[in-house]
Amino acid sequence: MINPWSSKQYFDYNKLKKDFGIEDTDDYFDNYLFKRHLIFGQRSLDYIEYAINNKMKFNAVTGLMPSGHMHLGNKVTIDQLIYFQSLGADVFITVADLESYATRNIPLEKAKEIAINEYIANYISMGLKPCRIYFQSNDSDTQGLSFILSNETNMSELKAIYGLDDSSSILHVNSPIIQASDVLHSQLKKFGGAAPTIVPVGVDQDPHIRLMRDIAQRLRIYNVKIENNRIAVYIKGKDDPHKYIDNAVDVLGKNHYETEKNYEYRSINIKNSTANDKIKIDLLLANEEKDYNNFTFIGPSATFQRLETGLKGGKMSSSVPDSLIALNDSEEDATRKIKHAVTGGRKTVEEQKQFGGNPDICPVFELYNYHVKDDDYVQRVYDECKGGARMCGPCKKEAAENISMFLKNLRDKKDESLSKLNDYLINKSF
Repeated sequence: MINPWSSKQYFDYNKLKKDFGIEDTDDYFDNYLFKRHLIFGQRSLDYIEYAINNKMKFNAVTGLMPSGHMHLGNKVTIDQLIYFQSLGADVFITVADLESYATRNIPLEKAKEIAINEYIANYISMGLKPCRIYFQSNDSDTQGLSFILSNETNMSELKAIYGLDDSSSILHVNSPIIQASDVLHSQLKKFGGAAPTIVPVGVDQDPHIRLMRDIAQRLRIYNVKIENNRIAVYIKGKDDPHKYIDNAVDVLGKNHYETEKNYEYRSINIKNSTANDKIKIDLLLANEEKDYNNFTFIGPSATFQRLETGLKGGKMSSSVPDSLIALNDSEEDATRKIKHAVTGGRKTVEEQKQFGGNPDICPVFELYNYHVKDDDYVQRVYDECKGGARMCGPCKKEAAENISMFLKNLRDKKDESLSKLNDYLINKSF
């Protein structure tokens, strides 16, 4: 069982992929996060690839919990959003101030301050372009949609997915529905309607992803399936299917698909289709369906990122301040933390030279691997460590210089970034 409220650090990513049906990310995008397998898995990333290749609208969605400092471990999510935005994504970011109030007793005004100064200002300084950033407490779109979505699941399902029981708080019952609303509301008509939507997450958030994908499917009228390597479409609901079938056949015919109607079984057989046509057909029918279904959603896609190791080993945790580098840390504090970090080095210089270090388990090497885009540079650091030519002391010094330069750049841009808030924040009154 994995769930969004566990504090466990997950290391056996291959087992997680096998156990939970998470797919590989190979050959999708020419980006260092994918090439280095820092993004280790995905769900339905082919929908995003299709949208990009066909110049279609798509969304990228994430959220932030305004309860502490943004740190380097949080940065990979925003790196992805900035990358997908560069490929044409419409970006939506929710500030989960209701959740921080309920779970950590943080007043809404304090949550606003944290969100802006610790997170949003840094997002802008990192290169995020104008997008839709909103606060849960002041957004009627997500609040209204969460009420609709709550009718699409039940306690038995939530117990099975999250391991909830009769002693679980109502917050844990509500939280998955609110998060589903945060993601799916990006596909409401006022924002352009149904569209492929990518959500970068850690693997602990996969239960949320699976639930919102199921809910999105339940709300659809057209259910597109692969059967015997061909596509079949089934009409859900109790309404007379004739209109839905006829409209779908018309749309499919205009796209050169040969169809066979079956009103009795509420279905359409697409005779000249293959399994490879599923995404195209699903998106064609979603575009048709949104004219008479206000809650037409494409099940969200997801990327799953490896968790960056804390400088003290194990998980980055705000309860162990020296395990992480906050984006608002001074260069001096960052250098001190890196200097005292654990490494994958040998006990002595002589052993390091003879046997080499182990960058694969080294938190200091991860500072290069996660936060330096130059592939040749990062590979050189890896090879020098592995081959015994690189010692831990100089390596820490070099890593500290890289991170300090990054932090200084953020700090130098902060005032300018804060002046641009109105280009990002949707609900500005509190």
